[in-house]
Amino acid sequence: MSPGCRSCSSARIDPPRVAARTATPRVIDGGGTLNAGTWRDAGWTVRALGRP
Repeated sequence: MSPGCRSCSSARIDPPRVAARTATPRVIDGGGTLNAGTWRDAGWTVRALGRP
């Protein structure tokens, strides 16, 4: 994984905008790259592998 990838996941996707278009806003972060707080603040249920 390149060093720049840690920020690219949530930088390209606007969590509030996508949540408004999603029936059930849930995301599984399999790579541990999302900022879970940002996604939760936007109304998403976040599950990250290896994290609580």
